[in-house]
Amino acid sequence: MQSLYALLQMYETEYIEDYKKSWKKVKLSNAEDLLKVAKALKANGLKTIATVSPTDFLEKNIIEMNYFFEDLISKRNCWLKCDISRELDKCEIESITPLFKGANWHEREAYSMFGVKFLHHPDLRPIIISQDFYGKAPFRKDFDWDAHEANTLQNIQTIVDAFKTEENENDKGIDAESSETVLNWGPTHPASGPIRLKVHCDGEDVISIDPDIGFVWRALEHLVTKKDFIGAIVAVERLCFMDNINSMIAYAQAVEEIAGTEITEFAKWMRVLLGEVSRISSHAMGMGGFYNALGLHTVAMWNMDMREFFLDFLESYSGARIATAAIEAGGVRYGLQENMLEELQLALDKFDATKDDMRAIFVKNPTMKMRAAKQGIITAQEVEEYSLCGVVARASGVKVDVRLDEPYAAYDKINMDYVTQKTGSANDRLVNLFEELEQSVDIIKQAKKHIEECIKSGKFNPTKDHMVKVPKKLPAGEAISRVEWSRGEVLMHLVTQEKATSPYRLKMKAPSFNHTMMLDKLLKGQTLSDIPLIFGSLYICQGDLDR
Repeated sequence: MQSLYALLQMYETEYIEDYKKSWKKVKLSNAEDLLKVAKALKANGLKTIATVSPTDFLEKNIIEMNYFFEDLISKRNCWLKCDISRELDKCEIESITPLFKGANWHEREAYSMFGVKFLHHPDLRPIIISQDFYGKAPFRKDFDWDAHEANTLQNIQTIVDAFKTEENENDKGIDAESSETVLNWGPTHPASGPIRLKVHCDGEDVISIDPDIGFVWRALEHLVTKKDFIGAIVAVERLCFMDNINSMIAYAQAVEEIAGTEITEFAKWMRVLLGEVSRISSHAMGMGGFYNALGLHTVAMWNMDMREFFLDFLESYSGARIATAAIEAGGVRYGLQENMLEELQLALDKFDATKDDMRAIFVKNPTMKMRAAKQGIITAQEVEEYSLCGVVARASGVKVDVRLDEPYAAYDKINMDYVTQKTGSANDRLVNLFEELEQSVDIIKQAKKHIEECIKSGKFNPTKDHMVKVPKKLPAGEAISRVEWSRGEVLMHLVTQEKATSPYRLKMKAPSFNHTMMLDKLLKGQTLSDIPLIFGSLYICQGDLDR
């Protein structure tokens, strides 16, 4: 970290702070220095950009830009800030996409939501939002949502007209005598759900892929600012219901940091337990979805059968199987009863009884190996360049996992290691997914044993130790919180104002955004039949893709 500090001192800054053990926080005095600092950070090993997060300060007439640079190898990170004017004709800053390929869609998102123009961006088009929001910057504090929503019929017509214009342009741009065409893969494709891939192909050969996302955009980052700190949970967990627990943990940690609240040891261990159950729920869906994309539905049914036992535990704990709202700032929402752990043991037994058959029939499936072992290969260098994470990164041999890199809850007391593969193929991602299922079961067994022993010894009171009080009003502040979500790193950037009763700004960075961005690179030169295989292997969820 010392070399990073020395690097930052070379530039004019308002401050340089030690934020967390592995984070430096710095604010540049001049936004014009951004590109120079970004180049220096990359040369110093910080080759990954997690996300770009603007905050609109209406009264100050500025947009504060936040950049989160990471070094996946040495685990050094830099939170970099600078201010730009919020006046639309002056709201601009240099793009870092030419330096950091992973910044591409994040800058496009900031352009769409806040109107920030990124100079020299290679493809600065709106993303996520539908055409009726183009040029309107809906996340700015002075955007009139009521006025926009009052024009529903006009908005729908705008979207329809844009689609017709696109189709007409495709017809004009392609030689009618050639075998080239543009196919719409989706937006309700059975292998993908609500996403449209605009596939430019020559016969069966893929020329390019342009993902069109946002079909389930719910403006979650805006929605949380309309709720109090507890009520925001219902929006945060909708990041993706397949793993809603871990997204709630990320949000709760940010609130606790600003509030200065320390949760109990019991709550920390419960977050591990619940988080890994949620991870299993998602991984089971991920494996099933991978095979479903290929038209092979048996593994999905097997996984759903096993997954139901873990959902039984979540239901016994929270009263809900999916939308549990089980985590909130201050700990975990409910105490623990003895019968709940009995439900959990049934789930563990079910997994142990079926894992060998699943491995033999599906993971070691020779047809799958033959089909997927040489498809969709992502190198370790590309993981850094394109800001990839989770199963996708680890299948390429990159040792990155927030539970180990920046331990939270009780993960610093868990015996675990990175689960990795070597080649980064579609098959490696499938294998890694299954091995991480086994890892999560092992972590649950460790957490369950520790909780039971501490209850027996009297160290934990399972009906009282689950929650500590968090003030309803928070001071002005900001925090970033990272967790290892089922698909990889989730980073939440929370901003509050003095005596706040609700978030002022919450940025939710989730993995599927960058993973979907890889489709064009991975599918160029492949055939149409490879699309569901490679798409399925990237473990994408529309919830965290669109937010």
